[in-house]
Amino acid sequence: MDEEMIQKALDFRNSDLPDRTKIALELAEDFILNHANNVDDAFMDRLKEHFTEDQIVEITIGIGIWDSVHKFNNVFDVPPPVEDGLFVVGLPDVPEDMAHLVTHGKDVEAEAAGGGS
Repeated sequence: MDEEMIQKALDFRNSDLPDRTKIALELAEDFILNHANNVDDAFMDRLKEHFTEDQIVEITIGIGIWDSVHKFNNVFDVPPPVEDGLFVVGLPDVPEDMAHLVTHGKDVEAEAAGGGS
């Protein structure tokens, strides 16, 4: 996901994003703003035009998890990891003696290429 896609997502209904992406964003919006009250049979049929039932379950679980994380962070006043206006993904907060077990993008790529971290 790049900056251009994020900008389009802000007004996804009027964007040129693929219909598959638009319906997923519509589900996320309804889930968060309306507690999924608008997910009726007609909406589910529209989702099924683009996703399998298993994919719809996975998308909905993902939306629920991120919505819960956002609410948790609000309750405990946890600021988002933002630097210079961009989200920063760093090493998770794990005990020092376990940090070597955590991989992220570059480490996984190095391991796949036969290298180490």
